Amino acid sequence: MIDPPLPGRPAAQPHPAGVPPTAAHLLAGRVLYQENTRYRARVRTSVDPRLSGVVLTGKKADDRAVQLREAGYDGVLLIDSAPYVTYAATPDEPFLLPHDTLFPSLEDCLDFQRGRGADAALTPTGYIRVADSKSLKAVMVAAERIERDDTVVVLPIDIAWLNSAHIEQFIAVCKRIRQPKAVILIRQFDPMDAFKETTVNLRRLVREAEQVALLRTDLAALDAMAHGALFAGIGADSSIRHAVPVGERPQKAESNTGWAQYPHVLMPELMCFSDARALARRYANAEPARCDCPVCDGRGLDRFTSAEGETRIESENHNAYVWGAWVNEMANVTPESERRRWWRDRCARALGRYALENVRIEQPHAFKAPKPLRAWATLPVDDETPTPTENARRGVSSAAG
Repeated sequence: MIDPPLPGRPAAQPHPAGVPPTAAHLLAGRVLYQENTRYRARVRTSVDPRLSGVVLTGKKADDRAVQLREAGYDGVLLIDSAPYVTYAATPDEPFLLPHDTLFPSLEDCLDFQRGRGADAALTPTGYIRVADSKSLKAVMVAAERIERDDTVVVLPIDIAWLNSAHIEQFIAVCKRIRQPKAVILIRQFDPMDAFKETTVNLRRLVREAEQVALLRTDLAALDAMAHGALFAGIGADSSIRHAVPVGERPQKAESNTGWAQYPHVLMPELMCFSDARALARRYANAEPARCDCPVCDGRGLDRFTSAEGETRIESENHNAYVWGAWVNEMANVTPESERRRWWRDRCARALGRYALENVRIEQPHAFKAPKPLRAWATLPVDDETPTPTENARRGVSSAAG
């Protein structure tokens, strides 16, 4: 038996020359940069073409995709029009299809994305409310009718689908969907904070179901990849790292006042995103944490104190370079059990640095480790048999589903 391919590396079974790659083959092992289409898309050197790609997310996703291709971007590209932020799936209409044609069809919607430059198509699935089993099964039934292999079935679920009451059903449905499945976790603030078993059950999902991905998230993408996800996506800004339920306005933390959206900066040593204004306050009378990524080149992380475009772009590129370096490092760790240990140990080191940083700047409560990081750092490493996705990468048939 051959070893599974590393993230971002060629699959064990070479793809036939002249035949378009399947969505699974194209996306396997990638951690994608998920960009907000509120802003004009640009070619970014911070996006590694070997290990990453771009997901354009929002109402203008198709137009931004054309612009990005015209600007010369030739890497992996997906179009996520994000229908789940305004439309909830129903048993009769699980997808939001265009209503400006006489006979709208899912096939036309998928073809449209490919025609606008996407390398694979995402289903326009609506938000799936917790315990709405009929709508979830409607997505499954519709997916069974899809005969093309360039499609990813999007599952934008309320985070409560991952609690102990619903996880069994959700996994069972995912096993029935043969295409790659992109899960989007929806909740106010960070969905991974929702309940204790969130991390455990998300890991269980990617371990037990085949070809599961995690989109529109933060560093949870890397935890998912370490534990068997097919691919993942990290949002460029806080609004694209999380999504809220249909009909709700995004709530703001008490410390976040005003309408301007300031950058949230990824801190390499602490492995967390921190509001730029909070960083400026904490480091006002102390030497700031510094970063050696190509954007920062040793400069302090307290400098992103503007909501203006250039500052935003610079902070986003810093973030992408930092997590991109971790993806690259992860790609060189094998076998799977060692990759999981590598991730656990990296998170544990970051967790231990919080107290040290607070002592260094003489502010006992300045930085508090996020709950997900605590879970990633302390949960036991699962050394069970390879996941179905890992078996699929090896070319081994899976008994799951």
